[in-house]
Amino acid sequence: METLSFIIYVVAFLLAVIFHEVAHGFVANHFGDDTARMSGRLSLNPLVHIDPIGSIVVPLLLLFSQSGFLFGWAKPVPINPFRLRGGAVSYRWVAMAGILTNLILAVLAAIVLKVTTQYLGFTFNNLGVVFFSAVLQINIVLAVFNFLPLPGFDGFNFLTTFRPIASFLTKTPLLNPVFLAQYGLVISILLLFLFMPFISDILNFIFGLFVRLFGL
Repeated sequence: METLSFIIYVVAFLLAVIFHEVAHGFVANHFGDDTARMSGRLSLNPLVHIDPIGSIVVPLLLLFSQSGFLFGWAKPVPINPFRLRGGAVSYRWVAMAGILTNLILAVLAAIVLKVTTQYLGFTFNNLGVVFFSAVLQINIVLAVFNFLPLPGFDGFNFLTTFRPIASFLTKTPLLNPVFLAQYGLVISILLLFLFMPFISDILNFIFGLFVRLFGL
């Protein structure tokens, strides 16, 4: 069962990060930027999305360390904000598309769990229930983490669409693509560890909210 649970969590994680990235590309394509589509990234094929560090190393470390949550990322889909119709407003929708997709997947998983466990009598060790439990947990974690205003995260990209914030950030290295490529991930990981107690409180609140809303 442990091996099966491991496989189930890996599959649920890959689905969550792939749908997250495809959502960015799909919304960008809707607003006129077909960069992701032309790059072959509007695909559910895991091979075009897997990032060796974010999709394999980090999730496995968290899983085997029994950290209590699973987090990671896929290769970001290429987006050209200058090709978007609607400017900053369109880019806000692109930035939030992944988070909204993760929340939708979490809601769907909660509904399936509600129906299967409380109306159909499935037990919590049923593999299908284990899978949708993983889908629920992983998508909530991804939504919360990606909403954080840290370099490389969707929350940061969302904030940069507001002119006063963007003007301030241009005075720092945080909008320098070379700086972000070299140090952005390290800075974000350090900040994550620094604020982990606060992030854990947010996660517990969101999980509790889902439990109360759906009676799980």
